[in-house]
Amino acid sequence: MAEGSWDNSGQVVQPSKGLPLWSKVLLGCGIALLVTLATCVGGLTFLAHKIQQDPGGAGRWFMGFAADKIGPDWEAFSRVVEQLRTPEGCRVVYAENPDLARTWPQESDFLEAAESWRPRLAAVPPLGPELLGQGGVTISREFHGQVRVDWRPREGARVTVTFQSAHRRGDASPRKLASLDVH
Repeated sequence: MAEGSWDNSGQVVQPSKGLPLWSKVLLGCGIALLVTLATCVGGLTFLAHKIQQDPGGAGRWFMGFAADKIGPDWEAFSRVVEQLRTPEGCRVVYAENPDLARTWPQESDFLEAAESWRPRLAAVPPLGPELLGQGGVTISREFHGQVRVDWRPREGARVTVTFQSAHRRGDASPRKLASLDVH
């Protein structure tokens, strides 16, 4: 029968060398944290230095970046508003966008509503820093893919256009409207 002791028959057990596993995990996490912090601090320091050297340049860079991202949305919005400024354009907008029938069941209803907006529609300015900064433009992308462009000119009617989907590079076809609101 076996003996119930934990005797190792005289063999010497060597203690393990190195760090335990939990110490290695903590050390790895600490190093990753230090690298992340150093990268963030370095990047922010570089950015702050660039802004100090040329404050206007940073603003121009940001506005250029923003214009590249929202430029196609603004162009599509401009096209719709310019079409709304003429009766022929209104007919085209209604014909190209069947979702508008939810608000205006008949083309004649849409044309009647557009007739009341037309005198209050302002000409759409080109996208630039002034317009983005304080021009009353809001462009938002929704989770289900729709893009809403809202423009509140200083004088004239507020126009909100919701596109069914975001712009795709290389796609030159007119974007479909999910909704249109002018007030």
